[in-house]
Amino acid sequence: MTAALRHARDRGRWLAWIAAIAVMLWPALAAAHASLVASVPAADAVLATSPQSFTLTFNEQVTVVRLQLIDPRGRSHPVSAIDQDAATLRFAPPVPLGQGAHLLSWRVVSADGHPVGGTLTFWIGTPGNRLPAIEVPDDPVRRTAIWLTRIVAELTLLMAVGGAVFLGWIAAAPPRGARATSIVTALLGLAALVVSVGLQGLDVLDLPLARLGEAAVWRAGGSGSFGDAATLSGIALVVALAALRWRGWNARLLSLGAVVSLGTAFAVSGHAATAEPRTLASAAVWVHGVSLALWIGALLPLALAIGKRDTAPATLRRFSRTIPAAIVALLISGVALAAVELGRLDALWQSDYGRVLVAKLVLVGLLLGLALWNRVRLTPRVLAGEGAAVRTMRASIMAELMLVIAILGVVGLWRFTPPPRGVTAEAAELVHLHGERAMATVTLTPGRAGPVAIDVVLQTADEAPLPAQALTVTLANPEAGIEQLSAEAQKTPDGPWRAELTAPVSGRWTLTLGILISDFEKVNLEGPIVIR
Repeated sequence: MTAALRHARDRGRWLAWIAAIAVMLWPALAAAHASLVASVPAADAVLATSPQSFTLTFNEQVTVVRLQLIDPRGRSHPVSAIDQDAATLRFAPPVPLGQGAHLLSWRVVSADGHPVGGTLTFWIGTPGNRLPAIEVPDDPVRRTAIWLTRIVAELTLLMAVGGAVFLGWIAAAPPRGARATSIVTALLGLAALVVSVGLQGLDVLDLPLARLGEAAVWRAGGSGSFGDAATLSGIALVVALAALRWRGWNARLLSLGAVVSLGTAFAVSGHAATAEPRTLASAAVWVHGVSLALWIGALLPLALAIGKRDTAPATLRRFSRTIPAAIVALLISGVALAAVELGRLDALWQSDYGRVLVAKLVLVGLLLGLALWNRVRLTPRVLAGEGAAVRTMRASIMAELMLVIAILGVVGLWRFTPPPRGVTAEAAELVHLHGERAMATVTLTPGRAGPVAIDVVLQTADEAPLPAQALTVTLANPEAGIEQLSAEAQKTPDGPWRAELTAPVSGRWTLTLGILISDFEKVNLEGPIVIR
């Protein structure tokens, strides 16, 4: 054996040993983050009187990032005077504590540089299910920016995709300037989508507009269902741009692809993404978005098309035959969504969501009345070639677009008003989590804010029972202004794993299951879950 071969063999042996040691140490290295090992008071403790001091003990020394106490009225009180002794934090209550439920939320940086956090609940006096209605700090400038950007993004999306469909399927001949207008609209929509992702990240992390350039903000904004919806909306706009550049059947097929992507974008995000029955809600949102695009997107190119004497009659007749079907679908899907989201009739006037819906219905009624007047009174006159009727219809179409902008502005308020069904539901919440190596059926009982029991049935990807050594259940909701909650699940005699947590506030949470299959293998499953 030559010296070179011996050297290569020896080097291979060293690499094998290093790899083996790394594999053996990997579980320990992966679990090297700090964790809370003890607290005074303990999680879910019931105290007769207010504690004079608090203690948090970790498994290693930590650096405090944020520590806050939330009182029964939902007000957050930061803790700044902290006495740290190695891995133990001691501090006094920042304010006098009264009777009721309190939340202690902490976020620290472990020795390996990773931030970790958690929240524990304790009661003073008589325990109960009533938890603080957390007051989430609000930035009016950020909220206004989110609202305005949403209006621009949705309006341009509807107009660009609907305009591509109109030019490909309805217009007898493309009116002058219609393609260029739709292309500019689509490009503006793409820009608004990009900005909306950054604003979403600021909202998730509760940061001011000045922090918009940070990478963490964009990662937070692009994650979850909002990121999925933004991606699908971007695809819809790009496909619409391609349809506007092509002619004939290529343009028609591309415009249909843009419509499908638009409808799916509407269906994967927002309140309807968490409504039950999920299939009905998602289908209704899909139909609602598509119908709205077909109608609204046709208005501006129609206003340009009716000025062409040779092709205007054919275009107007096609529009009059096809758009009523879209309006009927729009109304039916809207009624279905209102029934799902409201849950009960009195929520129409007793909830903020219902009052926003009433305002929207008033504006929609005006829009429908204007559309009906256009069809019954103006369309015959335009078809007869009256020049004054053409000018009047164009002015009417512009008025319709102004009403659409007002409707989108009102609907944008739903971004900040949860639907009543998200508050009144009392039943258990059931979700399915899927991964390449494992899947889980998770049941929260009851499916509302407060103490919840989380039952987990683990299976392999081919639906066989999955044996596991340990299971960690984590709930996270950054928008609530508190840190994540975690608990080690216990195996029950009848098969499922069970963990008990106290979810302090309703809303959309991220559920994470850490499944330890063996000493060398851990699988994480993650998905959204709604707590009523």
